[in-house]
Amino acid sequence: MVPTADLISLQFLEDFQESYLEALASIGAPSHWKEGETLFHARSPAQQLYLLKSGSVLLYFPDGRALAVRDPGQALGWSSLVNPFRHTATGLCLTDVDLYQFPREELYRLLQMDADFGQALMRKIVVTMHQRRPYHRGARPAERERR
Repeated sequence: MVPTADLISLQFLEDFQESYLEALASIGAPSHWKEGETLFHARSPAQQLYLLKSGSVLLYFPDGRALAVRDPGQALGWSSLVNPFRHTATGLCLTDVDLYQFPREELYRLLQMDADFGQALMRKIVVTMHQRRPYHRGARPAERERR
């Protein structure tokens, strides 16, 4: 279990209702990873949603693109909630990393119990997906020229 107060300050959950935070806290667990450890591999089954508490994680994609995730509260492992439920990148700890992790099965149970919670969570997942899309699929030539 994760203290609800720890989740309140996370960027990913900043506008979640207290009842949603309490539900997540009840299934969450803190985890610590050492610099150089791999959280997950691209194309492997996604079993956990992670929220970054501290540290830096490099997401590197099969096509060679990479993105450093270092802002507390950012989500990793969102593929655990999106079909085909496989990671799109490999997550490598650039530093020691503290995460909150939420098992996919327990998240699905919460989604089934509360549709509003499910919508709120999936809206956040969609935002994250869109933010990372240029890294995952590569920006189109016109998008690269505008940068």
